[in-house]
Amino acid sequence: MRHGGGVLGLVAPATSWGLFWGGWAALIPTIKDELSLDDRQLGLALFAVPVAAVPAMLLTGPLARRLGPRTLPLVTAAFAGGILAVAAAGSGWTLAAALLLIGAASGAIEVALNATTAAREALTGERLFNKVQAATPLAMVLAAPAVGLALHPGASARAILVTIAVLVALSAIPAIDRRRWQEQEDPEPAAHTDRAHGRLLVGLLVVGAVGGTVLLMENTVEQWGAIHLADGLGAGSFLAACGPAAYMAGLSAGRLLAQWRGERVGDQALVLVGGVLGGLGLALAAAAWSTASTLAGFALAGVGLAPVVPTLLAATGRAVAPERRAQAISLVTTVSYAGFLGAPPLVGTLAGQLGLGTVLGLVALCGAVVVAGSRSLRLLPAEETGDPAPKGGTDPSTDPPGRADRAADHAGAGERGSARASDEPPGSSGSQQPGRPNRPHPKGVSR
Repeated sequence: MRHGGGVLGLVAPATSWGLFWGGWAALIPTIKDELSLDDRQLGLALFAVPVAAVPAMLLTGPLARRLGPRTLPLVTAAFAGGILAVAAAGSGWTLAAALLLIGAASGAIEVALNATTAAREALTGERLFNKVQAATPLAMVLAAPAVGLALHPGASARAILVTIAVLVALSAIPAIDRRRWQEQEDPEPAAHTDRAHGRLLVGLLVVGAVGGTVLLMENTVEQWGAIHLADGLGAGSFLAACGPAAYMAGLSAGRLLAQWRGERVGDQALVLVGGVLGGLGLALAAAAWSTASTLAGFALAGVGLAPVVPTLLAATGRAVAPERRAQAISLVTTVSYAGFLGAPPLVGTLAGQLGLGTVLGLVALCGAVVVAGSRSLRLLPAEETGDPAPKGGTDPSTDPPGRADRAADHAGAGERGSARASDEPPGSSGSQQPGRPNRPHPKGVSR
């Protein structure tokens, strides 16, 4: 590949990121034993990950705006260095220090990967988010049993971590891209008013909150799904572990399905249907009628919720002006991550009082929040403007209303948008600048 980058440059870091976190879950007990840590020491060390991840997410937006396509390979290489630091840790304190680096690099990868994917969509017009994000849960599903098999004959956690670090470092190579992002080639000065900035900020926060609701549901399954199967249905260790695995497999399948057919459905419909299926799946799992029905519920929840966060991120990337895209993606990602962090203590506290099955049923109701949140896409600008999308949504065959209004005012037309409508063929978004690809319209919030 002459310039580097491409889809492989996105999928490779997404896969290696999932490879580490999938394998890490299986390595924790071994590392605890090798370092002779008690539960308190291990808990404090693990807490270093979210402590470092949140500020790193906020800082990666401005970094990505400055470094552009160099950001993703840089933070992926830092992630590999963090894994090597974990492998070298010889005590609880050195493990915590290494996990600080892991958390910072991991949070940075999330933002850098999302920002790079959004920029690539803007450059090519191709929908990429579901394709890229399908790789992570698939890698996690495969990594956990693979690490378990490697530990069984006596492989050390250090050797496994070094192997993973090498694979992560190698994944940074295809992510190297010599091409510059579109906003760096032809920057467009922002013309937003303070009021438009305020509306945009509100829209991004609401979209991030919807993403956070989805990640709360996701983390509940990942952290408590196996316990629900073991305690509620008496499943053995293997079947219990299949609960989170079924959800992850559903995530991968759902994202690939959305990549294949999602463009025909539209963003709002994907989020709405995702909330319905996610809620129904978790409700079925919470009922705990049998092991099979519970696993089917987790898988259904994964398929349903799979496209929601990628769709929200893709819509954010299309709606925001190029010079603001990385920071907007950073904000939405960080707000969403709050739901992921809040799930373990929230579910644990409620489960102690109400029972885990009841709490899973309550979490299933979050699907209704996601359904209602599908309308949050209307709060985003129609396309790189400060104007909110019209109530009816946007459609690829129509001109962005904000641009049509401005064109009509400039031409002195009697009715807003009439001049633009008469001068351009249907579906046009304005004259294309030489040397720049057409920017895709936001796929209709209602089609």
